[in-house]
Amino acid sequence: MPSAAPLAAVQAPFVRGDAETLRAALLVAPSPALAERRPLQSESNSIPERAEEQHALLAARLAAHGVAVRVLAAPERAPLGSLCADAAIVFPDGAFVLRPSELDRRGEVVAIEAALATLGVPVVARLEPPGLLDGGDVMFSGDTVYLGVATARQSEIGLRGWARGNAHGRGQVAAYARERNWKVVDVALASEAIRLRAVASLIAADTVVLSPGLCDAAAFAGLQVIEAPRGEDYAAGVLALGNRHVLANVRFRQTIPLLRKAKFNVDAIDLWEFGKIGATPSLLALALKRG
Repeated sequence: MPSAAPLAAVQAPFVRGDAETLRAALLVAPSPALAERRPLQSESNSIPERAEEQHALLAARLAAHGVAVRVLAAPERAPLGSLCADAAIVFPDGAFVLRPSELDRRGEVVAIEAALATLGVPVVARLEPPGLLDGGDVMFSGDTVYLGVATARQSEIGLRGWARGNAHGRGQVAAYARERNWKVVDVALASEAIRLRAVASLIAADTVVLSPGLCDAAAFAGLQVIEAPRGEDYAAGVLALGNRHVLANVRFRQTIPLLRKAKFNVDAIDLWEFGKIGATPSLLALALKRG
C-alpha cells in the first residue's frame, strides 16, 4: 500500500465544495490523550496504538486515491487533535480560521494555521471573540454554507449532549458567506450530535447522506437524501473523494450497502478507535484542495 503522497503547496481556487474531487488534505496524527476522551455510550476507551495504525491507513488510502497529504505530528495533550477539520474551513479563496468550542484546543489551531502558511493557503478571515465555532459544524456545497446549530430537542437515540459553538461564531461565517452571495442554511441538530459533519455529508452535487435521528433533513431540501439507519447515525460522516466516491468507516455494515446501491463507490477502512468517540472520516481530514 502506498504511503501518503507528500504535500508541498496548493494553489487557488482551493475548495470549491465538499463533494468536489479531493486533491489535497491536511491530517493530524492522534495523540495518546485520545484514550482519555469519554467514549460514546456502550463503547470502551480508544486505544492510542490502534488509533495510530488506523490513522496511518487513512493517510495511505488517501494517497492511493491520488490525494496529496501533509500529516502533522500529534499534539501531546490533545484528545481531539486529530479532528483537524475543526480548526478551519477552506473556501475557494483561502482559509477561514476558527475558534473551537473547547478552549484548550486553541494550540491546535495555531499549529494548523502555521501549516496552512507553509502550504500556500492564505488566511482570508479569522473568527473573532466572543465567537466560537468548530469547523465540523460547517459544510459547503459551492454556493451554500450549512451551519450546524445544536438544539435542545430530545434525541431519538439516547446519546449524551455536546455543548459547542455560539451565535456570534455562526454569524461571522454567515456574514462572510453572504458577502460572496452564497446562501446560508442553519441545520438543526440534536445536541448529542458531535458535529454536523459527523451526521451529514455532501457526497455529490445533488446528494447528501444524513442521520435523521440527529439531523434535520428539511435543511437539505432539493437534494436527494440517503438516510443512515438507526443505530448507525455516525455512518453519515463519510469523507467525499469526488466522482461519487467516498471513504467510510468499515464498521457501519448497513449504511455502506445503501451507498453502494445508490451507485456510490465506497472505500471502507477500519477507523473504529476514532469512531468510539464519534469521530468520523469527515472530521479527520481538513480539505485543502477540491475540484
